[in-house]
Amino acid sequence: MRVSKNHLGIGFEVWNAQQSWFWLVDNTNRNGTIGAAATESDAIAEAHSSIEEISNSNACSSGWECSLGKLARYLASVCDTTA
Repeated sequence: MRVSKNHLGIGFEVWNAQQSWFWLVDNTNRNGTIGAAATESDAIAEAHSSIEEISNSNACSSGWECSLGKLARYLASVCDTTA
């Protein structure tokens, strides 16, 4: 069964098949990232890492935009942990 989750405002899915866990990050740029892990927690951690890499790769044209982006990611992560 696939489970949809969210990290930093970006959705991802995790599921298991044949004693492995898989994850899929659906990037809004029509690009996605998929991977496999030994456990569900490893799959979630790898998906989070991929999402953070996507978030950090977005270039900022000014310092305040980067600061606001970091604040938005922080607030999204706080909301994710309390839900």
